[in-house]
Amino acid sequence: ILTVVPYESSVIAADIATKAADIYLGFVDRFSGTLIITGELAEVETAVREIVRYFREEMGFASCRITKR
Repeated sequence: ILTVVPYESSVIAADIATKAADIYLGFVDRFSGTLIITGELAEVETAVREIVRYFREEMGFASCRITKR
């Protein structure tokens, strides 16, 4: 589960995730910035890492450390 700000970025994150890994989009909400990614753990991790990398390096966004709970 990711929450991105600005909220519209959830659509960009969903696009990056589907191109980076073999995942399924469980839910995307451009009004709250929520993105739920499902699939094999390694694939989900790859997608999340690519989203965070792209937002940080390409778009200049501040990002949090990725955690697993």
